[in-house]
Amino acid sequence: MLPPENAALPAPQGNTAPAPRPKPRAVSNELTAFLGKGCIYEGKLTFEGRVRIDGKFTGEIFSNDTLEIGPDAEIEAQIDVAAVVIAGKVNGNINARARCDLRAPAQMTGNVTSPVITMQEGVHFDGAMTMTTALDSAVRAQTKRAPNADKIAMAQDLPRDPSDLLKPVN
Repeated sequence: MLPPENAALPAPQGNTAPAPRPKPRAVSNELTAFLGKGCIYEGKLTFEGRVRIDGKFTGEIFSNDTLEIGPDAEIEAQIDVAAVVIAGKVNGNINARARCDLRAPAQMTGNVTSPVITMQEGVHFDGAMTMTTALDSAVRAQTKRAPNADKIAMAQDLPRDPSDLLKPVN
C-alpha cells in the first residue's frame, strides 16, 4: 500500500553529507613493473608509474613517469621519459623531461637532454649533454626564420646569420 500523497517522508538515516571526491593519484616510489636480470626484451615499451630494468632491452622507451636502469642492465634504445636513473649500460639518446641521474657504475653512450642532469664519480659517459627546459624547446620549435630573410639581408648588406653580428668588424 502506498502512503498518501501529503504524507511526510521518513527522515534520512545516517550521514547525509556528499560522498568524498577521490584523491588524485599520489606519486609513489613503488615499482609498477620490473624486467629482471635474466630477461631479454625487444620492442617498444610504454608505461605508467615507476619501472626498473635489470635485463637486456632493445628498442624504444616512452613514459611520463620514472625509468630505473639497474647496474646489470644492458639497454640499446631511444628513451623519452619524465625522469631516468641509470646505473647500467645504455647505448642510445635520452630525453628526460624532468631529470636524468647517472649513477656509478653506469656506462652511457649517447646524448642526454634534460633540464637537470647529475653524474656521480665513476660513471663512464661518451656523448653530449644538453640542459634545456620544455619551454626552451617549445620556443625553438615555434620560432621560424622570416621568408626571404637572406635576400633582404644581402640587399641591405646585413649579415645573413644572426651569429655574424657577434663577430668583430674589420
